[in-house]
Amino acid sequence: MRFIKTLAISSAIGLAMCRFAVAQVQDSHPSHVGAAHEHMDPAALVEHLSKFFPSIAAFDTNKDGKLDATEKQALAKAIADGKLELPAHTPPHGEKPTPEMMVNHIVDMYARVAVYDVNHDGQLDAAEQATLKAAIEKGEFSLHDPHSQHDHGAGS
Repeated sequence: MRFIKTLAISSAIGLAMCRFAVAQVQDSHPSHVGAAHEHMDPAALVEHLSKFFPSIAAFDTNKDGKLDATEKQALAKAIADGKLELPAHTPPHGEKPTPEMMVNHIVDMYARVAVYDVNHDGQLDAAEQATLKAAIEKGEFSLHDPHSQHDHGAGS
């Protein structure tokens, strides 16, 4: 009987410590950060962004580093038609993103990453990737636009 009480108390203490540890981890990462990519190390994040950047850059027909309404519409159509395969993302707050939210997020991210494509060739070469990595490490680049309050709906 004494063994069972000791086991029960040890288990309760262990669970409490686990709950505390989980709470600490959650507190150190704001709840609005839903994307698993936000937790990648800078090199892995740069690799991820560099991999998909050319696919999105192909829609930037005027090569200005932004997707205008026509380019955005072509991107949305390619996604809807299944012609553009996107990486899986965990959306903020666990909500299922609408197609419009996805397109708005991609358009936002493209514009923010395109700044690092200094030669405007639609690819991130080694030097450009190094600059992006340094920006991530310094906190100058994040997956979330601080001005959007993480709203990827129609207004963003």
